[in-house]
Amino acid sequence: MQLTDLSVLKQLKHWLADSQPVWLCTIVSTYGSAPRPVGSLFASNGKQRVGSISGGCLEQAFFEKLVAGDFQQQAVLFDYNSQLNRSGQPSELPCGGSIELLVERLEPSHDNINHISQWLKLAEHYHPFERTINLGTAAHGLITLSDSPKKEVERSAEAVSLRYAQVWSILLLGISQVSEHVARIALSAGYQVRICDNREEMADAWNYTADQGGIDIEWTDPGLFVEKHSGPRSAVLALAHDPRVDDIGLMTAFGLPSYYLGAMGSQATTRKRRERLQRICQFDDATLDRLHAPIGLDIGSKTPVEIAISIMAALIQAKSKTVV
Repeated sequence: MQLTDLSVLKQLKHWLADSQPVWLCTIVSTYGSAPRPVGSLFASNGKQRVGSISGGCLEQAFFEKLVAGDFQQQAVLFDYNSQLNRSGQPSELPCGGSIELLVERLEPSHDNINHISQWLKLAEHYHPFERTINLGTAAHGLITLSDSPKKEVERSAEAVSLRYAQVWSILLLGISQVSEHVARIALSAGYQVRICDNREEMADAWNYTADQGGIDIEWTDPGLFVEKHSGPRSAVLALAHDPRVDDIGLMTAFGLPSYYLGAMGSQATTRKRRERLQRICQFDDATLDRLHAPIGLDIGSKTPVEIAISIMAALIQAKSKTVV
């Protein structure tokens, strides 16, 4: 699931612990230009709301139905486009897409609080997992999966099973102003972010530690760092602008699965890096062509934050085209 949905689960748990009934919406299927992926969450206690299932329009429509006394069932499937709005006209998303939701009414019980706590724990530890909801009894269950699922939803007349894959991650090589801005944007966008460096003299230059809401540096060999954390849902970004960090991490990254490899530097720096990697590692052109360098979309970025934006735009673009 997207890490941005963790805030929904945390608020849901808080409302239940405060003896408030809540309504939880989960996207089960989409068609057309629906702006949020399957599995996205939205919740309300009837007064406040958190999360997103459409980008704004559907949340308000759902909230109006909730205030009007709809959705008293414990678990029900709701197809937005098949419903009529208050004026008697068919509902339609402005984007032209359609969204089907699983709507659950959760009472403030020990069982529900425990279920949300377990769900939150699985999501925070980045395990692939499955959540099943019985539409007749509203019974729910969670199981850990051994690998990222190929199918997001399994359904029958009696139940809906939603499968959540491992999150997408970004592995940052090296402390720099750009890597700090990338970390800030990436965490806000729901990525898991890790950073390593082997230059401990750079410690004072990192101003986005875990106690500041960011991440702590892993002081280790960049090659070992990439070997430990890289996977098909990982992007490896060489942002140190120092071969002692960038090259070492990239040498390992070329031999491992990742959906994006990128390195910061000018065209001249990129040519020199390519020559070094060919000379030292005997990489062929096809292997080196996996590296996006200079990194990021060409939007004319100059400042560290602009470069970080161009990098994140390139990662999102690449992720949307990746099948894992």
